[in-house]
Amino acid sequence: MKCKNMLLSALLLATGLWARPVMAEESASPKPEDAVRIVISGDAYYTRYNLDRSRDEECGDERKGYYLMLMPVEVSWKHYIREGFYVSPYTMFSVTHDFGDESWNKSYWNNNQIVSLGLRLGSEQDFTDESGMYTGGVYGALFAEYQFLTDSFDGSKDSVPDDISSGNFKTGASVWLAHSSDVGRGVRFWKEMWGELAYHSTYFNDEDEDNYLIATLLPKIGLGFDMGKVALEPYLKVSLVNDFLGKDWNEEPWINYVQYGPGVRLSLSELLPGSFYVYAEYFRVDYLDESSDVSEDVRYGLAFWVPIL
Repeated sequence: MKCKNMLLSALLLATGLWARPVMAEESASPKPEDAVRIVISGDAYYTRYNLDRSRDEECGDERKGYYLMLMPVEVSWKHYIREGFYVSPYTMFSVTHDFGDESWNKSYWNNNQIVSLGLRLGSEQDFTDESGMYTGGVYGALFAEYQFLTDSFDGSKDSVPDDISSGNFKTGASVWLAHSSDVGRGVRFWKEMWGELAYHSTYFNDEDEDNYLIATLLPKIGLGFDMGKVALEPYLKVSLVNDFLGKDWNEEPWINYVQYGPGVRLSLSELLPGSFYVYAEYFRVDYLDESSDVSEDVRYGLAFWVPIL
């Protein structure tokens, strides 16, 4: 536990130092009008072992190959309290589906729909360079939502078992940081981080296994090589997930791990609306509590984020 806390402290400190120089370039923007927002995002990918989603105790070469699609659609109404701060009720419909045909591709945790109703208190700050060009931003929020889990639309997949909680109350704080700077000759240095600390009442687990307090940190740092309308972006990535509570079910490997390794993505954002990336990643895995037989994995696919309104 001492080693675990030291690791978390080191990563949090590194994240703080990583973000500090970004804040120096922030610039104010006019207060937007209240508006309805619709955003579609998604991640369609192949992964060998599915380490960050699998709740199966048997994980290894006998259960290899997952073809996953995660696609949330959010509809929200943003009311700006003042410049850069807003309150936003929202609803989200999220589809998770595994297109594989093996027995392990049918698990309910990889084949379901989640409907969420929530309220968010958020802040947003864009960054610009000396010429006024957008270079990133920091976007934080406090939120609370109730989630409903339903069976997959595909009748060939496993149904949600009767002893699994189909409702979950989730509340916490989240932050997204991004910054890019030009280093010359069509090369950029960029960094991104998604972070969340959230309490879950059930996490859609067994009905007698309640209460989770899960921290998630996903920093990336890399270079961008502009090639006309596309960009090649090699990077290093760390994914830290940790449940701070101390019951047996809070120590499962799928909510207590560190993944780290290289990746590369092709940015298509100049060709398409929003953000589109074709990517490939290799990573090693260390476990913070209970261990698993698997210590490495690969992932490659397509990730996107598209604002409709």
